[in-house]
Amino acid sequence: MSSNTMRRLVRRPTLIAGLLAALVGFNAAVAQQDVNEYVQFLEPRSMLFQAGQQSEAISGMGDQWRNDYFDREPQELVRRASVWVLYYPGSVIPEPGKSVIGTLGSTQLWDAFRDVGIEAIHTNPTLRAGGIRDREYTPTIDGWFDRISLEIDPQLGTEEDYRQMVQVAEERGGWVGGDLVPLHTGLGADFRLAERGYKDYPGMYTMVAIRQEDWGLLPNVDDPYGTALVSKEAAVELKNKGYIPGLINSADAHPDAKTWSGWSATPEVTDVDGNRRRSVYLHVFKPGQPALNWLDPSYAGRRAVQGDAVRHVHDLRNLFVRLDAVPFLGIEPNPDQPLTDYFDTPLAELGTEDIAMFLRKIGGWSFQELNVPMDQFKDFGTHGPDLGYDFFTRAECFHPVITQDARPCRLEHQLLLEKEIKHGELIHDLQNHDEITYQLVNLGSQGEIRLGGETTTGPQLKEKILQEMRAGVAGEAAPFNRLYRPEQDGVATTIAGFIAPALGVRDPYNATPDQVGQIQRAHILVAMANAMQPGVFAVSAWDLVGALPLREETVAERTADGDFRWINRGGVDLMGADPNAQTSAFGLPKAQTLYGPLPEQLGNPDSFASQLKTILRARKDNRIHESEVVAVPNVDNQAVVVLVMRLPDNGGLAVTALNYGRDSTSVNVDIGNVPGGGVSGPARDIVAGQDLGNVSGQMTIDLEGLAGRTVVIRQGQ
Repeated sequence: MSSNTMRRLVRRPTLIAGLLAALVGFNAAVAQQDVNEYVQFLEPRSMLFQAGQQSEAISGMGDQWRNDYFDREPQELVRRASVWVLYYPGSVIPEPGKSVIGTLGSTQLWDAFRDVGIEAIHTNPTLRAGGIRDREYTPTIDGWFDRISLEIDPQLGTEEDYRQMVQVAEERGGWVGGDLVPLHTGLGADFRLAERGYKDYPGMYTMVAIRQEDWGLLPNVDDPYGTALVSKEAAVELKNKGYIPGLINSADAHPDAKTWSGWSATPEVTDVDGNRRRSVYLHVFKPGQPALNWLDPSYAGRRAVQGDAVRHVHDLRNLFVRLDAVPFLGIEPNPDQPLTDYFDTPLAELGTEDIAMFLRKIGGWSFQELNVPMDQFKDFGTHGPDLGYDFFTRAECFHPVITQDARPCRLEHQLLLEKEIKHGELIHDLQNHDEITYQLVNLGSQGEIRLGGETTTGPQLKEKILQEMRAGVAGEAAPFNRLYRPEQDGVATTIAGFIAPALGVRDPYNATPDQVGQIQRAHILVAMANAMQPGVFAVSAWDLVGALPLREETVAERTADGDFRWINRGGVDLMGADPNAQTSAFGLPKAQTLYGPLPEQLGNPDSFASQLKTILRARKDNRIHESEVVAVPNVDNQAVVVLVMRLPDNGGLAVTALNYGRDSTSVNVDIGNVPGGGVSGPARDIVAGQDLGNVSGQMTIDLEGLAGRTVVIRQGQ
């Protein structure tokens, strides 16, 4: 063998190795170039980037120093706007040629709102939501509560549409309110950047990178833009290895949610440093809703939410925003068990106060949905949101329509007084986008309870009410309604869909005129129960038209994961602008309605909307929204609830009396001996416009069946 041949054989492995190394290096360079190009695509579409742009309008400017912001200001918000309407964007049937938001900005709609007495619209989320796969946007998976951008969602309208809506509202003395979602985002640009370890984005989420030697604990994820649930067993191992704080009990409605650890895994990706990377992340609800991290050195999560706040209040001129799911903002390891502390934590309280104070600082207000016992409610965020949602009397004010026993409702009002929680700092709502909740958290936390001559406990009373609800407005009594969550402690339906079976109407879709009249009568009663007291009263578009729940089979794809709330979110055309439409812009089937569109109702003095208009006019003229509840007497009839309120500026007393019984009755109310002093003088039924003569001491109020009255007594006039 020649020496040249020998040299060629010796060099061949070296040459091959060199070629392989060059090829690997070339592929790595191509992969890195792809990552860099993807990052350049994602970053300007991220909430964190857009929040930075929003901050330029506030940082270093005088705009943030013009308002008091340490203390809550519920009274000021109530004075500005005490009657709200919820018109869920996914349910809006647009006017022909208009977008959803363009329809919400219709001058005819706002003229009708003003006529009824509605002062603000709460739109629910309207910014882009869903996710990003490669370079394509994917739709929302949770009704826009999976925000991924500070842009108006093009499925709902344009920036111009939104600003026009605000202008039309303001020209008619109205306001617009929106939503912040501080707990989580969708799987959008921020999440994709966090997966790839870019800048501060991993710190934006409760997300942890897992070392490659521990990838065996993670589920396989073949989809490069997918995720997979981490089992409870694997999550415990990850906790023991020091990666994650531990498990949570998922709050999602999925039938299997109780088997989830609360953590999901990302696929293997190439990060910005050219390394292969896998992570796990927390989600309190759906896997497509990764939770933000509220205590990270980058403060990226807070920065994104603060930018969102600037966008809504400073840029889009929202008067108020809801802070969604804020009790879940903090998570802490528990050294004694795998389950973490993750609800109503000190960090959740601090984070909520932080957002609320910032909103006040830039000229806005906020409210929260905090479903906890009253003592915790008082302690949560003393400098936090200006208003809170009234979970205390919510189910309790609907339930007596089933049982004709209003004593639990009366009890909750009495507990509010005892705990010194002001009714005027709460939002009293009819239907919203959620189910009618029967979690009865406060009631279930009570010890021994006396109702009339009976003694029971909070948990026992809660279980009794749940059984009555399940039998009375679900199951065989109402197959069109669906019990909600594995615990069956809520019912997915509309208010009309709740009332119908409670009154024995088995088929409201073919109700007779008399049956519709009975449903409307009870609907007006529960409207009075919520409106004729201090604070904010909120009514939905579904209430205004008397919407019935959708047939489940028409939204089967949306309810497949156990989220039956879609049946109570049917499409609504409030103004009757497109009578031929069969679906909302979002694709929800049009709900069957009992009362009809607003223009038609406002021409009929006996309609639901016209009766509500009369109630709201009396409420505003007599400043019921600014009053203070001072007594909730134990009247003899268990079907009756009475609230005694002191009107502002020495305006006398107002008494709201509600009869859930089917028969007429009378109740005696002591107006001469109430906290702060009684009154004697002329009395007037402010809704009926009927003078009742002079009264003092004991006052008798006559009530028809399924009806309420509000009587105002002026001192010595």
